[in-house]
Amino acid sequence: MLHMQNNLDLGYTLFFIKSLAVLLTVIILIMFFLYGRVTREFLPIKVKLKTAFTGLIANIGDTVGIGSFAIIIAMRRIFKIMPDDAKLIGCMNLQAVVVSLVQALIFLYYVRIDLPTLIVSTVMIVLGGMFSSFIVVNIKQSIISKVMLWIFIITGVILFISQVGILKMHGTALGFSGSKLIIFSLFMFIAGLLPAFGVGYYSLIQVVMFIMGASPLIAFPIMATASAFQTPTTSFLFIIKKKFYFESSLLLIIFGTIGVFIAALLITSVNPYHLKWILFAVIVYNILILANSCVRKT
Repeated sequence: MLHMQNNLDLGYTLFFIKSLAVLLTVIILIMFFLYGRVTREFLPIKVKLKTAFTGLIANIGDTVGIGSFAIIIAMRRIFKIMPDDAKLIGCMNLQAVVVSLVQALIFLYYVRIDLPTLIVSTVMIVLGGMFSSFIVVNIKQSIISKVMLWIFIITGVILFISQVGILKMHGTALGFSGSKLIIFSLFMFIAGLLPAFGVGYYSLIQVVMFIMGASPLIAFPIMATASAFQTPTTSFLFIIKKKFYFESSLLLIIFGTIGVFIAALLITSVNPYHLKWILFAVIVYNILILANSCVRKT
């Protein structure tokens, strides 16, 4: 009877979390369409196709844990789309609002996870997102580029040493408690700062969770649920300040969501080891581009 009651409590809590995430997404989408009237683009068909393809590929990668931000930044430079850096960051955060919600609903249904870890992670990452969004809209682009560069370097180094076996990352825990939960919550606050600077936190969260002994599988519902709450808070000020491309964001949202469903069907057959090497290549590409950009601006 007690086990049944616990399951009911867990079910009601998860239902509340999902409902609140849906409500936040709806509010942001209403604002997006209202403010989008004055930020409309008129994109040639080739640019539309490139942007749609970018959203599709980025969010296939995002769903399997690579992270969409690094892929979007890389493909944006290849395709020469969304030229304004500040508006690009707004677009990346906006498309992640819907995509993260879809991912969260999928992963929370299929993956078992420790509820306190999920709640604490989500709250802390939202607080980080709220704090960062008030800073980034008033900060110089050169500083944003340097923050992005150093975060990519740190992520790349950690990922590389794990791939070559210097740093072992594995575990079976479904969540954290005690001092580990406190440490992880502080990290999640820091991770919540990053999307406002155009840096995705999926790979960083995965790395930290693996180091702390968590199961690789629970990284997915934690990352997705945290994003489903964090990206609306970050996107809010980008919308208010009109720091986004309307049509590009819409294309990223639509085709990014399609990418999530494609990846969800394929995720059981994905080889994480190979995916991490692909992620490493994407990170190196972004480091080179950002380093070149920082040098030109100095």
